[in-house]
Amino acid sequence: MKKIALAVQILSALAGMYAAYCWWVASTGKIHPGWTVEPGEAEAAQAGWIGGIMNSAIESAKLNKRAALWTGASVLLSSVSGILSLI
Repeated sequence: MKKIALAVQILSALAGMYAAYCWWVASTGKIHPGWTVEPGEAEAAQAGWIGGIMNSAIESAKLNKRAALWTGASVLLSSVSGILSLI
């Protein structure tokens, strides 16, 4: 039973590290305005930046959700490991 508890604990650590990676990527996202050469018109340039900000926020939200789910899995696996180590 101790080997199973150790295996579950390793899975818990891996899930926690993946969650931390997802949060790191979410917090360091870059904004891409959608054009390679800035347009001459101010409105077109602003529209590109606004679209880039929106896309960056959506991607960050997806990564935050994934990180939260993996953190929950890590906590659950850690609890299971603790219970298994007592048996």
